[in-house]
Amino acid sequence: MVEGPGTTRNGMKASQLLNQKVCNVIVNDGKKRLDQQQWWANRRFTQVIKIGKELFLIFSSLCDDENHSKVKTFSIEEQECNQSKVRFDEDLAIRLHFQMNGSLHIEKNHYRDPPFHSVAATHDGTRTSNLNEAPTLEIALESHILRTYRTSISAPMPAKAPRLRFQRLSLHDVCNPDFVLQSVLQQLHSPKLHISRETFISDVLLDQNILPGIGNIIKVEGLHNAKVHPKKPLSVLTEIELSSVILCCKEYAMKWLQSGRAPMKRVYNQTICGTCQNASVRICRVGGTNRTTFWCFQCQAMDGYNKASPLGGENNKICSQTSNTHHKEEAPFLKDMNQMQPLRIGKVCPNHGPSKMALKRCRKIGANEQRIFYSCNSKGCNFFCWADFNFPRCKCDKRCVLRISKTEKTGGRWFFSCSKRDGKMNGCHFFEWAESKHLERFGKLLTPLL
Repeated sequence: MVEGPGTTRNGMKASQLLNQKVCNVIVNDGKKRLDQQQWWANRRFTQVIKIGKELFLIFSSLCDDENHSKVKTFSIEEQECNQSKVRFDEDLAIRLHFQMNGSLHIEKNHYRDPPFHSVAATHDGTRTSNLNEAPTLEIALESHILRTYRTSISAPMPAKAPRLRFQRLSLHDVCNPDFVLQSVLQQLHSPKLHISRETFISDVLLDQNILPGIGNIIKVEGLHNAKVHPKKPLSVLTEIELSSVILCCKEYAMKWLQSGRAPMKRVYNQTICGTCQNASVRICRVGGTNRTTFWCFQCQAMDGYNKASPLGGENNKICSQTSNTHHKEEAPFLKDMNQMQPLRIGKVCPNHGPSKMALKRCRKIGANEQRIFYSCNSKGCNFFCWADFNFPRCKCDKRCVLRISKTEKTGGRWFFSCSKRDGKMNGCHFFEWAESKHLERFGKLLTPLL
């Protein structure tokens, strides 16, 4: 899913189109079409509300021409300060939740008069760029068309609900410059807290009713920068540790928002810790959310204590001091990982060399699905080479697929399995742990979320 910074930037794009009349709406989400009832008729696009990873588009009723000049519209800053001044009963909202690689685009409306037509959808199972896919939502306004891709869309609702939610949670949003740490801490210490105090901190951070805008990447990197283990219960965290985690997540989110790109990932989707440079990154599905979580068991010891103050100095330096006695997490496979060489593949791109090489997984449905291959990152280069020539064959006499364990005991360890193990077809249930001789030639190209 798109995290808070991406949703905020999409909201900033949409806010450029405020106060335009809605000409048409088309929804292509595979569900009951929201445009059949023409709920948008005689409405104007008047407001954008962003709450964490949710984006709400608000549409108000049109006034008579003679009174229209008296209607006040708000800039994105004014909207956040004047929620109570808008008449709830006349406005409708639709909720947008951007999925993986979801996006929002704006272009000139050359049609002006409805209907306008969508691009035909592709259903062949291949991955294509957003602009080659059918948009999930198209809103034709007077001068522009707003399109979203890979987006979950709600049915129209009274705008009162998102406005009240904004009033309640806006100061907890990690992408809000006016974020208030003490307000979050007060909620976490409240006896009316809706979650157990034994909840893992990794689950607490993902709760959008506590810290809207935090997604899995921000959670993982924020915990790492604060030197806090993701499996620590909320009840055992000190005030300093809890404040440090929250501020580190906010800092990471704000850097992402400002640059438009996620900052350096030190542990997320890594095998080598970007801080201590050891092969000490663990991967496991953690807590009630069951989200894939990464952490360095040397930098984020379970029995470590972060003594740094989140209120002194720069937030990005809140990451030092942990206990000298590290929590021992068994990971015998890391011996093999430590011996891995930077990169010694037999074939490289003849035009751009090894520095541009990438390791990818085939996603196209068919005989080669899930196999890994080399490609070149240089624009326009078509270099391709299968990377599994030394992998064992299963009992089906097919080349095995390389996967990674995400269980409690063996999380982060690579293994081979039959390519038909995912339930689509009956395979042979082949299983074998991968050894260093299979992995060392990939070096840092081999990442857990490959």
